[in-house]
Amino acid sequence: MKSVLIAATVAMAFAAGPAFADCVGDIAKIDEAMKTTKLDDAGMKKAKDMLDKAMAASVAKDEATCTNNTGELMKMLGITS
Repeated sequence: MKSVLIAATVAMAFAAGPAFADCVGDIAKIDEAMKTTKLDDAGMKKAKDMLDKAMAASVAKDEATCTNNTGELMKMLGITS
């Protein structure tokens, strides 16, 4: 299900233009990193909630919210740009 949502988000980003390209690209990086991350249960729940908010913000074309959530998640997961 998340793969479908991510694919839809990526497709919408290309249609919306470059403003959301970074956010959608970050969502894809985060999604991959979460498959192998070693967070505790509370950390994983927080990460999943933030990822859901970022994806919803991306669909709603709310770049600021998407960027804020992905930025914090990338720090949490140790992802560098």
